[in-house]
Amino acid sequence: MSLKNRTMIIGSNGLLGSALVKNIKDPILHTREDADLLNRTATSMFILSEKPKTIINCGAKVGGVLANIKENELFFRQNIQMNNNVMETAQYIGVENFVSILSTCIFPNDGVSYPLTADQIDNGRPHDSNSGYSYAKRLLYYSTKMYRNFTQKNWISIIPTNIFGENDNFNLDSSHLIPALIRKAYETSISGGDFIVWGDGTPLRQFIYSDDLSKMILYAIDNWKKETPFMAVNETEYSIKDVATIIADRFNILNKMKFDTSFPNGQYKKTASSDYKDFPFTSLEEGLNKTIDWFIINNKNIRK
Repeated sequence: MSLKNRTMIIGSNGLLGSALVKNIKDPILHTREDADLLNRTATSMFILSEKPKTIINCGAKVGGVLANIKENELFFRQNIQMNNNVMETAQYIGVENFVSILSTCIFPNDGVSYPLTADQIDNGRPHDSNSGYSYAKRLLYYSTKMYRNFTQKNWISIIPTNIFGENDNFNLDSSHLIPALIRKAYETSISGGDFIVWGDGTPLRQFIYSDDLSKMILYAIDNWKKETPFMAVNETEYSIKDVATIIADRFNILNKMKFDTSFPNGQYKKTASSDYKDFPFTSLEEGLNKTIDWFIINNKNIRK
């Protein structure tokens, strides 16, 4: 990427932020210790002190199905607050390039046709299981579009599918599907017992390796000059059972895999179409192996 401007990565220690750090020369790093995004004054002072020309906003309160069901209101409120604190300061200092990271969960649960495309966002309500997070991300999309119109600058939104990779959150109470499965499989391989997969394994998902997504974001900054979101999607689709099987096989515990249908499946499918068809994606198997290798090496120091 040929950005000549100072580029700030909001949430540079996280899953996506850490991947971006590897692909941007001399980025401005931001972590919660630098500024808590829920604190408007601290957020504004940090951005003002660094004077970035580009901001990639990876900061968010995120979690898996169960965490969202338990705290829908909190996911809604905190994500809106964090996004507003960042965007208002970015607009004030005249940031040239601003990237908002959305999610396919913003799409309606009903009233859509597959594959999902950006023009279907307003066709209905998102799935109830994560409506707070979903509506906050929808508002982020609308805000980004409005600021783009106000400023006449390159403010864009990116919609990725399920992100996974190194530096993920492996806390079983708040993690997403892949890090939760990796941690449970690892612990089963060490201590014994069953490898429990929530739900019946039938829901379908598309996954994108974090390093791939970081490169697609940098491509979009230079090439996507539209207010409609850029769909960053690896279109290959897998069932949750497929993913669990790959992970279980890596840890040699296939015979211990069991499905617990007392837990929710979540939305059945969110099949989306990509705006970058020719990207050389990392395969799910390769990405999972890299993530598992990193998890094993860094197990004592990861977020869990």
